[in-house]
Amino acid sequence: MPTYFDEELKKLKGDVLAMATLVEESISKALEALKKRDPKIAQEIRVIDKKIDHMEIAIEERCIELIARHQPVGSDLRFLIGVIKMNNDLERMGDHAVNIADCVNFLVQQPRIKPVSNIWTMAKIVNEMLKESVESFMNNDAVKAQKICERDSIVDEMRNEIIRIMLTYMIEEPDKIGSAIQYFLVAKNLERIADLSTNICEDTIYISQARIIKHHIEEERKEK
Repeated sequence: MPTYFDEELKKLKGDVLAMATLVEESISKALEALKKRDPKIAQEIRVIDKKIDHMEIAIEERCIELIARHQPVGSDLRFLIGVIKMNNDLERMGDHAVNIADCVNFLVQQPRIKPVSNIWTMAKIVNEMLKESVESFMNNDAVKAQKICERDSIVDEMRNEIIRIMLTYMIEEPDKIGSAIQYFLVAKNLERIADLSTNICEDTIYISQARIIKHHIEEERKEK
């Protein structure tokens, strides 16, 4: 029979999923606003971000309360530590969605530039990484989490390619430098969302297998 503590962990997991769903919505709306160059949609993201901020505080306070009251050990303690870290990563993703919305507000006042197809390809991969990283956490799937981590380098390469394209725009069409800079910032924020999704996967592996893989710490320990 599940204990009160077990029920609280289950509820906490549901709260994290609800927050992740809001973050996904915020990022999707930011990209929709970018595609349509629509500042009204961009404005909606700030409303969502306030909800995300409130959820982050509530989840963190609940985790601290559960640790203080029940003094968990082993996998339960790893789970609560992982939730605190994931909670922070999700909130930061919401901030990056706001940053993209700010780019939209600037772009609507600037000359249009040729559509950057790489941005949308990159956005698709980043959205998939976020969704699947949350799924790996919810299902405690370390194998899936490891595979998602390996995709981060693809996003990094795409960001670098977009930077090269934007630099070409700046050289060839100086009047569109402002627009080019905004697309560069969009790519940078998408890349950070991918990094944060990777963090979630690393935390899932820690919770599931008690392994710390970030910063290649495992390899360093084996070498010593």
